[in-house]
Amino acid sequence: MSDKMMMTIAHAVNDVVLVVLKTPEILEPVGISQEKFFAKVLGYDETGLWVQFRDFELPVRVGEESGLWIPESMQKVDASAMLPWGAIATVMHFPDVEGYDKPSPFNRDIGFNNSDTS
Repeated sequence: MSDKMMMTIAHAVNDVVLVVLKTPEILEPVGISQEKFFAKVLGYDETGLWVQFRDFELPVRVGEESGLWIPESMQKVDASAMLPWGAIATVMHFPDVEGYDKPSPFNRDIGFNNSDTS
């Protein structure tokens, strides 16, 4: 990224960022209690930042007749959550760090690999 380019949240979409919450208890009802965590930015709007949580532990429904959710067994799923802007203290973006920036079409192996490994 050029030093002259102004950074906006739009530059972080599809990247992994470090999110620090002002009020981590706001997400406790959905099972997120960390003050800071890494997440992939899916998008944003006037309400907040949409992020992806990979391998989010979701309780498996037990007892069909009672309709209760008992977290005795868990399944891991990909989930997304909206983080309200008022709950976010800061978002740290790593645009030039491998694994934290979105894949560039120029960095993909396209075509045949003709290297001899013997």
